[in-house]
Amino acid sequence: MEEATIYDGYAALALAIVYNAALDVKSNNPALVAEARAWLLLVGLSWCEILDVSEKDFAGWVANDFDLPTSSHRNWRY
Repeated sequence: MEEATIYDGYAALALAIVYNAALDVKSNNPALVAEARAWLLLVGLSWCEILDVSEKDFAGWVANDFDLPTSSHRNWRY
């Protein structure tokens, strides 16, 4: 298996986890919201950096309360 193929799989997995955490931020469960927000701000930041998300883009995403575009799931690399 080529290294690029391996990386793409890990990138897709990381993106799926970050995406699900962003969805959890919009939950009706306050405990889940708090946990997802804390994870995104700590661990999620590192994962976004691995996915080549700039600090500026991440800060904008945080400022917009982790809003995702409607078609964000269509942009996944899987």
